[in-house]
Amino acid sequence: MNNTAKNVIRVVGVVVSLGAAVWALRDKLLPAPEIPEGPPPRFREPSTSRPDTEPKNLTAVKGIGPKTSAKLTEAGIGDLATLANADATTVAEAADTSEAMATRWIEAAGSLA
Repeated sequence: MNNTAKNVIRVVGVVVSLGAAVWALRDKLLPAPEIPEGPPPRFREPSTSRPDTEPKNLTAVKGIGPKTSAKLTEAGIGDLATLANADATTVAEAADTSEAMATRWIEAAGSLA
């Protein structure tokens, strides 16, 4: 074996032994974990109410996001039932979109309402 290989093996041995020493002393080097006092944290629990009875907002319709929903609400179309009975031209003007898109939204709202 040449000297370079022996030196590499020595360096690796030193590094491994230092790592083993740190691992053995980790409990003395690290502070003890703090356990908070009081009750344990509460996690989200599933809703007990039926989702069918809760009113759905306009963002339930594919293609209507929060901004478009806000525009439609300002125009007086604030829920799915109103959107389902609205005129495509009125919806298109309120949401600043095409009448074809407004027609799709109206049809989707009719099936969701």
